[in-house]
Amino acid sequence: MKRFLLSLAIVAGVSAQAQPDTLRVLSVANSFGVDAVEQNLHEIALADGHVLVIGNLYIGGCSLERHYGNAVSGEPAYSYRKISADGSFTTREETSLPWAFADEAWDVVVFQQVSQYSGKPDTYEPYLGFLLDYARERCPKGVRLYLHQTWAYAKDSTHPNFPDYGCDQMRMYRELCQAYSAMARKYGLGVIPSGTAIQNARKTYLGDTLTRDGFHLSYGLGRYLAAATYYAALYGTKVSGNGWMPPQLDPREVETARRCADAAVRKPFATSCMCRDYRR
Repeated sequence: MKRFLLSLAIVAGVSAQAQPDTLRVLSVANSFGVDAVEQNLHEIALADGHVLVIGNLYIGGCSLERHYGNAVSGEPAYSYRKISADGSFTTREETSLPWAFADEAWDVVVFQQVSQYSGKPDTYEPYLGFLLDYARERCPKGVRLYLHQTWAYAKDSTHPNFPDYGCDQMRMYRELCQAYSAMARKYGLGVIPSGTAIQNARKTYLGDTLTRDGFHLSYGLGRYLAAATYYAALYGTKVSGNGWMPPQLDPREVETARRCADAAVRKPFATSCMCRDYRR
């Protein structure tokens, strides 16, 4: 209800069709996509005068290989969650990729590898190449294609696949950066560097506190940071100074998160010095 009232006040009841600035973004991901796009992103954009329509195709733990299989079969395997221009949230269960791609004239489509495979380059192909062609065939000419970079697990994470990275957070971060960077270069894709933004924040006084279970983001600042990074990457702008923040969060922590997001967009595949964000 709060999301709806805030969005309604900003767009003043104007329909999406009448908004020349409306950007339609489709996320094809999993629970890490939920963390990034279903909270905060719409509000951050509206605060800067931008209207977003966000579609999120969700299956928990879904890999690129499974997205590929669903594209081939047309299986209605997704929960399709949509935030409309007025901020209202709807869910359509048992939805297929073809249905969701036809629901809007998407301007942006974002793909993401499942977190445990994100640092494993051999898990991306041939699935990613097929999915990118699939998106180009079904979206307007000039559609922008992105990868959403996942984040390394917390140092004490008990995720069953963390041992694949030696239970070493920095090793996981380096390897996922290498894989996402290679795919972005290969296909000329934009990158939403949420993983680097999270790692930047871990270098500040915030520390390793941004997950709720060792791998999914915390409901407050963690999710806000991912959304802020998404916004800065999509619009090619800084999120620092944006006029909206979740009311339950500490303003100083939000400003630190914004600087971490902006630094990640400037340098997506390596951490930045965030020295001035340490507590004195």
